[in-house]
Order: sequence, then C-alpha cells, then structure tokens
Amino acid sequence: MPHFVVIPRFNENTTEILYFEPRIIKIVKGETITWINRDTKVHNLTSGDGSSSLPSPFFQTGSMLPGESMTVKIDSNQQSIPYYCSMHPTERGVIVIFPTPEDQMTESEKSKLLDDINLSISDNANQKILTRLQRQLDPAIIEYLSDPYAILIQNKVMTIVLWDISNFSKLTEDFKDHPELIAVFLNEYLGVAVPIIHEYGGIVDKFIGDGILAYFGFNDRDDGRVGASNAVLAALKLKESFQIFKQYWLDIWKTVTNVDISIDIKCGINTGSVLVGLMGSQERDQFTVIGTHVNLASRLEGIAEGDQIVISQYTKEKVLEKFNLKTIQITEKIKAFEDITEYYMVQSKN
Repeated sequence: MPHFVVIPRFNENTTEILYFEPRIIKIVKGETITWINRDTKVHNLTSGDGSSSLPSPFFQTGSMLPGESMTVKIDSNQQSIPYYCSMHPTERGVIVIFPTPEDQMTESEKSKLLDDINLSISDNANQKILTRLQRQLDPAIIEYLSDPYAILIQNKVMTIVLWDISNFSKLTEDFKDHPELIAVFLNEYLGVAVPIIHEYGGIVDKFIGDGILAYFGFNDRDDGRVGASNAVLAALKLKESFQIFKQYWLDIWKTVTNVDISIDIKCGINTGSVLVGLMGSQERDQFTVIGTHVNLASRLEGIAEGDQIVISQYTKEKVLEKFNLKTIQITEKIKAFEDITEYYMVQSKN
C-alpha cells in the first residue's frame, strides 16, 4: 500500500516545532512513503533527531523543490524512525513501522507497540494546538468586542454568504486511505478563501466541514448595498482563485488514483435583516448570525451547481447595476420560501 506525507506551506517566521501531515505515518516494513512538497521552499528530509540536527542512516530524500515529490522505500527493522528537514530542523515527523499490516493486528498488539515507542509530543506542539483552538472568532469581531460599549446583540441588514465545495463527500470517500491529502487540501483552500473574504470586508462566521459561512456589511451604515456588492465581488474572486488552486491538487491526486475527480466551489448569497451578536450559554458563547435570511442563503447554496454564484431577489435589488445576472425560474419550490419564484446567477461584473 502506498503512503503519502504532505509538506504543508509552513510559516517561515516562526521558531515553533512544525509537523508534516500526517505527523505520524504508520507503515509496514518494506512499504514506500511519498513526500509531496506543497511548501514554497526546498526541503531535504533525513532520518534522525531534529532537536540535535543529528542525521541517522535510515533514509534521506534529497532536495525537493516546491511542487516536487520523492518516494522512499523504508526497509528498516526499527520500530520508529524520527525524521526532520535538514534545511529547516524545526520541521519534523515520525515513521512507525508495524511488523504486520495494522488491520491484521489486534488492538492490544497495536497498543503495546505504540506504548513501546516514544511518541511524546513536545510542550510547544501542545501549546500550538491549544492556541489554534482558541482562534474561534474572526479578528474583526475580537476588535469589535474589545469596545466596552459594543452592542452585543443587534438586528442589522447584512449579506450572508455560504460557500461549499461540490462533490467533496465523494472526494473524501475516494481518498479515505489518504486523509492527509484531503486535510492539507482543505487547509490550503481555507487559506485561499479567508484572505479574500477579509479583503472585501467580510467576516468569517464559521467553517462547516468544507463549507464557509461569512457575512458582509457588519460595519457599514448604509442600506446594505456596500456589503452586498462586496459579497458578490468576493464570491467572483474566490471562484476564479479556486479554479487555479484546484488544478494544482488535481495534478497531485492523479498520481494517487485514476478516479475522475470533479470539484467546484458553489455559493449562495442573500441580503436581509438578521440577528447578529454574542449568543450562547454559561458554558459556551458564540458570535454568530441567525434568522430567516441566513436560512435562505443556505437554501440558495444548496440550489447552486458546479461553480455557480446564486443570489436572491433581495441581493439583486442591491447590486443589479454592478453585475451581469441571469434570471433562473424556480421549478421546484424552496422549502420554507415557497413564495420565491426565481433566483439569479452572477455571471460577471458589468
């Protein structure tokens, strides 16, 4: 069975310990591992202790340019092999070598083997995980809540946007044996999407699997036109960026499977009065948006196909003069919005 490890796009300006994806790769002696360099830097992986930068004789990949990959057969009798990048010693991983395929071992056998192997996680790694878990709010909301006079819950006209990757469930099923290729793809996709949302004044509410919920116009003091226009501009830019981004990953996935992969980013947009603010209980708070206009945006995203950007009549009224729209008649009523007879597909800017 082939195994893959992705070298993600690491932050160059950090001294933290960083890990490849997956951090711990489990194989059987004699199997191969292919490392895929998704970083913008050259990497050279070598077995050994990254803390002391002492190499060991088990393997070395040689230099991998950005976008390149390297396959190495692991024939060691070791139970585990730590490794690191000789050019960036804080970037590390571990290979665990099972005597027989994992699915042929009992749980007790696997537990004993892993207990015998030193796979301790550094304090730095734990702290990094905790820090990431604390990043639950968009920076714009953190800044807003730092104002002691901020209104914690309010009704406001905003534009709600939901993005989703079409056929993503099938993609995860096709790569169920290589989840690292999906995890890094999804992280990179969010790394493309979030800056575009922020560029146009949007605020990320939450990630829902491969979906993104965002809203525009939170800080605007108009009738919602600016937020609606910015939302559509963000959707158009993300649509274009996604087409370029996904091509890199299609090339990577083709090295793993012959399955036909067809994915696109689709989007639903609606404008209206929503309840926005800090909601929750004593155990947990969440700054979010709720209301029927959020639900309609979700329904429109469900209607969208392929790489379509679908907007409601309420958003259309705000942006009609700025974008080229195509009217689509509804043949199957939208649940809870049966009075709506048409929606609009954004084709381009005017």
